[in-house]
Amino acid sequence: MSPHGNSMHVPYAAMGSGSLSALSVLETNYRDGMTEKEAIELAADAIQAGIFYDLGSGSNVNIFSVKKDGTEKLYNHRTFNTKMFKDETLFNFQNKNEVLSKYNYQWKDISVEKVEVNNNTMMELC
Repeated sequence: MSPHGNSMHVPYAAMGSGSLSALSVLETNYRDGMTEKEAIELAADAIQAGIFYDLGSGSNVNIFSVKKDGTEKLYNHRTFNTKMFKDETLFNFQNKNEVLSKYNYQWKDISVEKVEVNNNTMMELC
């Protein structure tokens, strides 16, 4: 039996490698009579679940709201892979003397190099 009545038809679908996560959000939060804004946010939540809980899924949420009078395209409705460092000169080594210390260590099967630069910033390079 469907959670939305006696029929096996449900008013939503999800496809792809993140679809199980997306469907869990849709099954939990969908309700008849949602406003367009509520439906857009539910779709974004479902896509976000697919992104976060599946390594094969994408990175940003794009929504297409399809209506009788046209389609509204909401590119980058939610973005997650933004730059962590705004100062792009932070890791731009102009002079080799800027590196104060450097050492390597092994973590599982990954070799990691740790570098300290002159502004006391530690970096791990894998």
